[in-house]
Amino acid sequence: MDTDAFYQASREANYVKVADIARNIAWTTPTEWGDMQITINLSKPEKDPRAIAAAAKAGPSEKADYIDPATGRARPCPLCVTEDDVACGYAKRLDLSGDAWALWYSPYAYYNEHCIAMSWQHRPMHIDRAAFTSLLDVVDALPQYFFGSNADLPIVGGSILSHDHYQGGRHTFPMEVAPMTEMFELPAFPAVKAGVVKWPLSVIRLQCADRAQLVDAAVAILDAWRAYDDASVGIVSHTGEVRHNTITPILRRKDGAYEMDLALRCNITSDEHPLGVFHPHEELHHIKKENIGLIEVMGLAILPPRVQQVMDERSYTRDDVGRLFARVLEDAGVFKWDAQGREALARFISTLQ
Repeated sequence: MDTDAFYQASREANYVKVADIARNIAWTTPTEWGDMQITINLSKPEKDPRAIAAAAKAGPSEKADYIDPATGRARPCPLCVTEDDVACGYAKRLDLSGDAWALWYSPYAYYNEHCIAMSWQHRPMHIDRAAFTSLLDVVDALPQYFFGSNADLPIVGGSILSHDHYQGGRHTFPMEVAPMTEMFELPAFPAVKAGVVKWPLSVIRLQCADRAQLVDAAVAILDAWRAYDDASVGIVSHTGEVRHNTITPILRRKDGAYEMDLALRCNITSDEHPLGVFHPHEELHHIKKENIGLIEVMGLAILPPRVQQVMDERSYTRDDVGRLFARVLEDAGVFKWDAQGREALARFISTLQ
């Protein structure tokens, strides 16, 4: 699909709120992980992680009480799409392997050509073989864009878990340019090149030109991670029937092949960290308390307006805030970059071989 005309039309019709987006504050901060991209978002309110978890359990509202910021129309779910949306030019229909999806541009874009591909059917977020396959379908249809999915659990997921969707766009994030530092083999998938990304979160990168092997490898890693426990580093896969481990996947085309990043996530909580062991810890909540979703996993901070006041009160520079955001991502990493964490990661990787 040629998206240039669609994107320009979305801007001209004010579906993409160009003037509001221009109010946001943005800068980059060099860190040991690369140049973090920092924004203070002045166009959208901050969300509480507990409210996000509650919304994940909800279906479409019986009352159409969500007012779409792009169109001003009420709708029962922020991401439910209709034929009217397509007819007015707000959305484009995508048919992916017989599954109906739609594409539109985010009204309050966080980066260049920030778009959302959403299932036409209202169904919950899910990370599984079907999700990996659909992600490949979307990237094949729109190879000029990356696409990724938020994790499918509260705390480590994004802000809308009740509707299946991906986010994408034309942007290079810090994580994409981070190097692979620890290569390893996946004997069952010889066409797949695998390694660990030098990044504060725990990210496995897969590179492969073969769709089928890439999906099979991603599913094998997901299945292994979902059942994985390591008490020495606080990883708990289940509490009774409640699952805690999942993955945030990101996919792009590069050098004639697919490149998929799999960020390992765990949403276990504790008395010390009631909002999440692998979530920004309390001493960083003045900078970031919301879920660390797909965009921030990749190194683009979406900070709330109150951070401006925090900077004034604590005499923070922009680089101070950028370095604190790097610490936020370090908190979200399940395998830390100390000796204990590296040994623990090696143990997990050994289960894949």
